Amino acid sequence: MVQGSMKYASAGYDFALIANNPASGTTGQIVSEIQNYENDDFRQAFLPSLDTSVGAVNTGKLIGRNNTLSNLTDQQLDQNQLLRNTYNNAKDTYTRQGEINEWQAQNKMDTLFFLQILFLYFVVIIVLLYLRQSMIISGSIAYGIILFLLIVVAGVLWNRMTYTNMSRDTRYWNRRYITTDAPVAVKKCEP
Repeated sequence: MVQGSMKYASAGYDFALIANNPASGTTGQIVSEIQNYENDDFRQAFLPSLDTSVGAVNTGKLIGRNNTLSNLTDQQLDQNQLLRNTYNNAKDTYTRQGEINEWQAQNKMDTLFFLQILFLYFVVIIVLLYLRQSMIISGSIAYGIILFLLIVVAGVLWNRMTYTNMSRDTRYWNRRYITTDAPVAVKKCEP
């Protein structure tokens, strides 16, 4: 009965029980049961608070870890975006450099075309002057052919130069630049 009564006893009841019991061997038993009960009560009160404290610490650690992961993820996403933008800018730069290289190569080809025509013109002049010197053709015919070929060379030079300077697209060599149409002139009606 003492054990069962100790389980649900209060401190005042425990004191009354001890005071009314005769001094015998049961007093030590009652005191030890009260101490066990108080220790159990302390554990029941303290351990949940410890669990709550540990839970709060764990929650704090998890929140900190989540914030760290979120920050790392944001940094990685920012870095990926920066790399993507850098790649796109580099891609645009490489594309534009390819266009510039193509334009320069085609311009050199056009210049080479004119220099070949000029070289052929000088070869024909040398041949015509040799034929005139050998009296195979007359001087007026030789000079007439030279003048005609000079006009052709000058025409080719003028054509290539004006086409490149005025009509050729500045970005793409193989495209012709066409100006935009002028806006339609509209007369305002007087009231």
